[in-house]
Amino acid sequence: MFKFNRTLKIALTALLFTGGVQASVETSVISQPPGNGWYTYGTTFSRLIPEYTNNEYKLKVIPRGGGMTNPVVVNDAKADFGFATSNAIVWARDGITELYAGKTNKDLRLMFDGMQEAHTIIVARKAWVDSTGNNTLEKLVKANKVVIATKPTGSQVPIIVDFIFKSLGTDFETMKAQGKVIQISSGQASQMLRDNTIDVYIDNVPAMHPNLTEITLTNDVVYIPFPQNVLDDMAKLGLPTGTMKAGTYNGQTEDYINPISATVFVTHAKVPEETVYNVTKALVESQAKLKETHPPLEFWKPEEIGKHLGIFELHPGAAKYFREQGWIQ
Repeated sequence: MFKFNRTLKIALTALLFTGGVQASVETSVISQPPGNGWYTYGTTFSRLIPEYTNNEYKLKVIPRGGGMTNPVVVNDAKADFGFATSNAIVWARDGITELYAGKTNKDLRLMFDGMQEAHTIIVARKAWVDSTGNNTLEKLVKANKVVIATKPTGSQVPIIVDFIFKSLGTDFETMKAQGKVIQISSGQASQMLRDNTIDVYIDNVPAMHPNLTEITLTNDVVYIPFPQNVLDDMAKLGLPTGTMKAGTYNGQTEDYINPISATVFVTHAKVPEETVYNVTKALVESQAKLKETHPPLEFWKPEEIGKHLGIFELHPGAAKYFREQGWIQ
């Protein structure tokens, strides 16, 4: 019996040293505080990855962070992976906006884009548009009497609005100083439009968002189109052009072409190619379970990864998997 146990011990030791028994690769993802969407996605990722890889890869969810801070956390290698927005990773990479000014974040690499889309939407009171003729974005900005409302500082929306204004030859602070822009909570917008307190509301939200639904159900509004030059400028800033299908909101009779802020999944340049490859494969090939658990992700199409490749660099591990699928060259 002693001889058998000793033989078994030697055999197990040999397996360990020859790679027959492998330790799990421990990784981490920065998400959001508990109760938020990215935290719930992260917890599902942490279940699906070990399940698919037979426990070869494990994922620890870091229960804090946010869209604007996560790119820095990943770039500084304080987490292997992170959820962020398409625009935030470009701003972080290039060191633009006050949050990132003076510090570029060049070690970020993309794994997935377009996991969830938030649309940049501009609605105006129809009565105001009809009475003034201000039915384009250029006319809105140049109007002598207009009150444009958007979200408070701290949200990414005022930053997006500032870039829109700059594309049209002005900026957020100038418009605010002229009394043309005010900042409110999104829940106030519907009533303020009804009261004629504001003329225009700008937001960046997913389709079927409750506040935009209320606004469009309780107000007669016009959807202000984006000119092509603004769409082109915003795409360079990480807000690629997308389409909000007709009928998404009340009174929206046509597809609405707009700059979108997409949920993306990023990693650090120095995370091993094999690790990123296997995590990418695990999540793509488990997407049915992922979408069943999280309906907002049902529109994610990983096969469309090639649509916006010029905006951000893919990690080689993710690129390898996508090439195998024939999704990129």
